[in-house]
Amino acid sequence: MSESPVSESEEKALVALAVDGDTQAFTRLFDRYYDRIYRHIYYRVGRVEDAEDLAQQVFLQAWRALGRYRQTDSPFVAWLFTIAHNNVVSFYRRLRPAASLEASGLDWPAAADTEGMMEAGLDHERVRQAIRHLRLEYQQVLVLRFLEDLPYRDIAGALGKSEVHIRVMQHRALQELRRVLDEGQH
Repeated sequence: MSESPVSESEEKALVALAVDGDTQAFTRLFDRYYDRIYRHIYYRVGRVEDAEDLAQQVFLQAWRALGRYRQTDSPFVAWLFTIAHNNVVSFYRRLRPAASLEASGLDWPAAADTEGMMEAGLDHERVRQAIRHLRLEYQQVLVLRFLEDLPYRDIAGALGKSEVHIRVMQHRALQELRRVLDEGQH
């Protein structure tokens, strides 16, 4: 499944059809966003089985709640990320006392040579491990902003906060990440 190119107006039309109960429209939305939601959840929980279950729950909950969905300036995927975030928080409340990022499952840019690839992999692993030490909300903002490449407006919509608050959280998260990385070098 991959994101097929759909314009903003086409997406709004698909969402409107899905809200009216059109299963084919919802299936197209599912096909468009499943990989992003799965990848986001997988980065947060680190196990394929858990990520698959949670991603399926996201779309099942979205389907059940579509009648209450209201289109806003934020894209539909921001609403899905909100559901995903809530599911991940519930997952950790049920199963683990401390949130962690066990594995990324993301394709990171590869270096030109083997040595460079190994260094890039080690750097990626250091950053991933450092992110695990951040507060859950900081992890969320960094993942949505830098791995999912969502604009501040969409992150704010997904997390129910203002854009200014998201920018402040990102700044603090990056400061904290820098501190954790610096401590790890000694």
